[in-house]
Amino acid sequence: MLRRLTAAALAATALAAAGLVAAPAHAAPARTPSCDPGDCFTVSVRLDRAPAVGQTATLTVEVTAKEDLPDATTTIELPETLRWVRPPAGLDRRAATIGRSRVDRASRTERARKGERVRYEGVVTAVAPGPASIRVQARDGRPGPGSEGLVHLTVGAESSIFGMPPGSAKPHTRTQPLVQTASLVGDTCVHGHVTHVTLDGVVRGTPSTLVEAWDVDAGGAEYDKLGATLTDDAGNYRICFTGTEENGTGQDVDVQVLTEGRYWRIVDPTDNDNVYWANGSVHKDIPPGDDRTVDVTAPPGTPVEDLLRIMAAAHDTWNFYVRQLQQPDNDCWKSGEAVCRTVTFKWAPTRVVTSSYCSFDPCRFQIDLDASVGLEKMTVAHELGHFIMDYTYGHLPPRDPACSVHYVTSRSTESCAWVEGWAHWISVQTYGGTHIRWKATDGTVDVESPTWFSAGWDDGPDVEGRVTAALLDLADNHEEIWDTGSIGTHGVVAAFRKAPADTFAQFLAGLKPEDQALAESVAFQNTIRGSRTEDLDDRTTVRRPANVPLQSLFSSTTGRWSVVAAATSGAGSGDVTLEVNPFEGGSTVRSSQGLGPDPDFVAVQPTLVDQIFASRVSSGVDLREYVLQSAVAPPGDLERGTPQTFTMPADQLVEIRTTPIDLGAFVTFTVTPQNGQDIDLYVMAPNSTAWGLARSAARRSSTGGPGKAERITIADPKVPGVYAVIVVKKSGDGDLTLTRT
Repeated sequence: MLRRLTAAALAATALAAAGLVAAPAHAAPARTPSCDPGDCFTVSVRLDRAPAVGQTATLTVEVTAKEDLPDATTTIELPETLRWVRPPAGLDRRAATIGRSRVDRASRTERARKGERVRYEGVVTAVAPGPASIRVQARDGRPGPGSEGLVHLTVGAESSIFGMPPGSAKPHTRTQPLVQTASLVGDTCVHGHVTHVTLDGVVRGTPSTLVEAWDVDAGGAEYDKLGATLTDDAGNYRICFTGTEENGTGQDVDVQVLTEGRYWRIVDPTDNDNVYWANGSVHKDIPPGDDRTVDVTAPPGTPVEDLLRIMAAAHDTWNFYVRQLQQPDNDCWKSGEAVCRTVTFKWAPTRVVTSSYCSFDPCRFQIDLDASVGLEKMTVAHELGHFIMDYTYGHLPPRDPACSVHYVTSRSTESCAWVEGWAHWISVQTYGGTHIRWKATDGTVDVESPTWFSAGWDDGPDVEGRVTAALLDLADNHEEIWDTGSIGTHGVVAAFRKAPADTFAQFLAGLKPEDQALAESVAFQNTIRGSRTEDLDDRTTVRRPANVPLQSLFSSTTGRWSVVAAATSGAGSGDVTLEVNPFEGGSTVRSSQGLGPDPDFVAVQPTLVDQIFASRVSSGVDLREYVLQSAVAPPGDLERGTPQTFTMPADQLVEIRTTPIDLGAFVTFTVTPQNGQDIDLYVMAPNSTAWGLARSAARRSSTGGPGKAERITIADPKVPGVYAVIVVKKSGDGDLTLTRT
């Protein structure tokens, strides 16, 4: 997102005692918090000194809720280089692991009142030299990002400093080409593997990362570059160069890893936007012709580890997106570019900012990252999604003030939802998932499953998570109710590139004509379309969820009876209500027994012309699945003494036949199941005052139970004409025999 809510602004560091309160214990508010996750607190963190090994310092944390919250959790994490001498009172402590780095995690959950600052104070001691980030997070009980604060220092044996050591970044101008080099006779080569530990604790090669080999002379006072290359997809590199010094000895080689990638770089905003670099020890006097292995591994829990995680996440995003372009000779974010644009990440372990992409000069094509992004790879992919849109379209859609604070499940504007929904889609698809993920402690948001009436979700085209879900449904092969097709991830990207779109509706309009029906279905599945009308073909059963804004249209046939029936799907009780009306206007007929899962139906009397009718199904339970089917009586009548045998498959709900009955006639109808089915029998009399008749208006009915023949006798009817004989199946399948005697 352009203004991502993974960190709150760092609060003022004044720690005056006035106004500070102990942990409050107020009654929980009944309503759901109105603040979006990540924007519910301000967090301030202060260490009164940077302690050297063996020294102590006082840590003070202040957390202020922006509204009343029933489950406010504050978490303080200490790295391995620090220990508690006196932890803050009232916190529960436990050991935890991030990647392979152990932390001491102290937390407390309590009720919070709007505007009250809660203060936690403790004493820490430094136990080992190295980098140390104290991270603090405040969150409520919902999934999603928290509000954060931190303090970062570099611990030394004799003295320590806040921030990173000087010289952690340096100026750099990249030269081309950056390819794996082949060796000539007598050349010396260095090769190896650049690795880091992922958040899952797995050692991974860092791809698309610049490695340089330097000749070190004069005791380290002089450096000459010997060669450079990018690591491959597995993090491997190889650099070859002339193997002898001017004095005939072997080269003294220093291998350095820089945060310069294929089309991205990470710079230190606190050090003139220089790129970061890391190295190991100098390999002295490597014999000419030698092929030396020099691996570079990020030390656990260090800024270098965070940097290599960010580099890997940028590669993952680039690799996913460029493959969707389906242009083998192109490796640029945008096809047809003579010089591919490089995106710049600004990151430092001391930064507490809202991670965001800049789309305007002078900072265009720049991404500001919060320090915590080293712990959440999807943020990198998300912000690169904004860069891809800006670079591809030549601009981003107009920004709206409502987009300055936004969240996955909440309404903003259609433009904001499109920009953010696209970026979420890039991040989720990059890692082949269905959930938006932040840090491991933040929980996740499922964007694949929600549909109508999903708890905690707003509806409409101005909800970014709905846009993400629709893009996922267009791309995947996972079928849901109205998501019954796929154009693939490459199809989504092709449509995205076709023409600049300011909203998701404009994006959908750019799809191929043959994909428009799928697009409309997917948009309704994800509540982006506020209503839907679909055809209900004769004797075709559909399964749908109740109470959604859907109407199903079926057609009568001139001069014949027809029927539409609905019932709760599957086992269990629960009634549904069926409403039917002429599509072009007219009264509504409603059928509902209100007792259980038995089918409801509306019979439509013969029409003078073929006519369209609209049906809707509701229930006391949102999304209760129902089955719906219509049927037109076949030509010809059920004649006395001429039985009709027909099949009702397992998914068929209703069947209809017609028969003429004269005044004073005595007629018996019998339907016999051949396979133990449970069926009901109804006879509907013609009625000149209504176009349609609910089940409750049946002239006679018979509901005997499973496996039993149902029988109805009509004696001395008062209304002559063509009657409808309706068979409703409640369970089973197979043949039935219907007779008139």
